[in-house]
Amino acid sequence: MAEIYKKATSNLRLLEKLELILPGYRGYKEKELRRETDRLIRDYLISKIQPAYRDFKNAMKAIALSGDQTLATEYNEVQAIFDRVISKLKTMSYGYTGFFDLVKVEEQQLDKMIEFDWNLVSTAERIQEKARNVAKSDPGKLREALDDLKNELLSLEDTLINRENIIKGVGEK
Repeated sequence: MAEIYKKATSNLRLLEKLELILPGYRGYKEKELRRETDRLIRDYLISKIQPAYRDFKNAMKAIALSGDQTLATEYNEVQAIFDRVISKLKTMSYGYTGFFDLVKVEEQQLDKMIEFDWNLVSTAERIQEKARNVAKSDPGKLREALDDLKNELLSLEDTLINRENIIKGVGEK
């Protein structure tokens, strides 16, 4: 995680570097950089998940042609999970809290958010691969490919829920 944050801070302009030196403003600026780093990682995750979703949608024609109603139901379930995951990625908290909010998001929690999100990159890549497998599967292997994708998406969704709980202060620290 430290590598990602260091890379983000190495790309700062002169004014931003000066802001990191100013007493009283430094902590604010460091938090802001952490939030921005986390947002960039999540944008990258979305850029991986959305093409996977398009690949997945290409399988609908093969499922419709198969005439298998249970397969179509399974496809719809996976599509609903995909929609939820994409929505969560787009709307997850950036770690902002109001001055009077009960739960405060500190630097350690922001670092944990960045680490969480960075570790999801490999999960997003696996989802991309599994979505391609669904799109390219033979009708006989389609159910297995859908199950693999569904399990990966459910795992990602659980991780995103856990992340939100940590930020709210109700999960593991």
